[in-house]
Amino acid sequence: MIDSKSEWFDETLIVFRQVLDQVATNLNEIHSVHYSTRYWNILVGAWLQQFADMVMFRMFDIERKAELPTASAQFPPANSLKQFHEFSKSESFVARLHYDTSVQLQRQKISEGTAVTDVGNSQMRTSGRKFSRSFVTATYLSRKTEVLLNLRLGRIPQRLKAQNLPEAKRNSELRYSLSKSNSNNSFRAQTIIALLPSYMPCIYVEHYVDLNQTKKPWRSKRPPKAIFTANRHLYDDVFNYWTALAVESGSQLVLAQHGGNYGISEFPSFSERHECLVADRYITWGWKTEGPAYRGFALPLNGRKLHPSRSKVSLLVITDQLWKYPRSIFSDMSEGSTYLDHLKSTINRLQPEIRHNALLRIHHAHQDAASSQIAWWKLHAPDIKQDLGDIHFETRLNESRLVLIAHNGTSIPDAIALNAPTIITWNDSYMKVRNSAETVFKALEEAGVFHRTPESAASFINSIWNDVDTWWNSPVTIEARKQFTDQYARTVPNPVRFLTKALQF
Repeated sequence: MIDSKSEWFDETLIVFRQVLDQVATNLNEIHSVHYSTRYWNILVGAWLQQFADMVMFRMFDIERKAELPTASAQFPPANSLKQFHEFSKSESFVARLHYDTSVQLQRQKISEGTAVTDVGNSQMRTSGRKFSRSFVTATYLSRKTEVLLNLRLGRIPQRLKAQNLPEAKRNSELRYSLSKSNSNNSFRAQTIIALLPSYMPCIYVEHYVDLNQTKKPWRSKRPPKAIFTANRHLYDDVFNYWTALAVESGSQLVLAQHGGNYGISEFPSFSERHECLVADRYITWGWKTEGPAYRGFALPLNGRKLHPSRSKVSLLVITDQLWKYPRSIFSDMSEGSTYLDHLKSTINRLQPEIRHNALLRIHHAHQDAASSQIAWWKLHAPDIKQDLGDIHFETRLNESRLVLIAHNGTSIPDAIALNAPTIITWNDSYMKVRNSAETVFKALEEAGVFHRTPESAASFINSIWNDVDTWWNSPVTIEARKQFTDQYARTVPNPVRFLTKALQF
């Protein structure tokens, strides 16, 4: 049994690489094609990363004899990546996956192997091939900036709608071939591969031949020189199909970070791992690591600013989404974590005047995959007012004297970059930062922005409440904020010029 979370993460990376290589081999055989592993990773990887994480979590729970509801419902394979996302939030789906994983584990009679196939970004580049102008979509930039970027690249701006294919009839013969496996694969990789016939979305199997009849995202016959998006690859299978073909022909794939947590959390999420694997260039919000990471800027923050407000009386407490059955050991926060108790304990230690002016902003997806936080907070803090998201986030920031955040999400770079006085608090039991972020968070801690205990956070809020601006604009705090924004919420003076250069190869 693997004991530490870090060891389990390393094992997950190894297992995914083995599974991906096997999936590429099997799908090439099923569809009578000869594409690279990277091609299949661009097409199916956003799904496969999440599915592998989910199965590894089920194995983690099975090894520790965790109990789940008895599986009763049968789930046909999802039709698409988007539909699988919806399935993954269902308690009955997780129970079925847990049961199926347990069955497959018992069937594995092979020894754990050690062979790992290199699945780097090797691809077929066509020498001398001509390309059309670079293509951009779903960039998280403002509409105006995205239009200007298109014009700078010589493209007429266009809105791209996701194309949906009809429900497909399951083909047992094709799906049986998905379970073929190399004997060198570890028993965990073998288990995931054995589950593929039951869980791989139809669009990669039965509907694959139909993808070629869909409309290309770009109008030109030639593939684009570069393809750039911030999040379309996470939900649009048709876009991923045409992108995979273009990259196979020599196009460059540029992806951009689209939210917080990236570059900060101890363990990268499955989307961060996927993006760093498939991209030729990966535009971050300021942080830089080895590989395709390219020091960029926070695209959603471009052109945004807070407008002064006369009323600055409230403490805005921003809550996060919780998961009853998380999709990953490493990213999704469980409703069984200490998060809610940590935040409640912080609020309970505030002075009566501050509590009276506190406003809980409930996460918009709070009921997506867990119990209602509305009911939880009414039970544990009935005197605290709640905001269900009807008012725009920036309006709430304008009205707030101080922001309190106890999770690692997009609201942190949003608030700090928009110059909203912010207090961050969490402990290692549910959130740890990666080594490369420690220096930045140490500076935030020394400035009073970051706190590791409810006692420290509440005491500090009580001490600065009557003069928040003096603290927020002190030299120490300004320097700590600058260190944070330089790494995780960077801005640039001319985003269009910056991205135009970033799309050049």
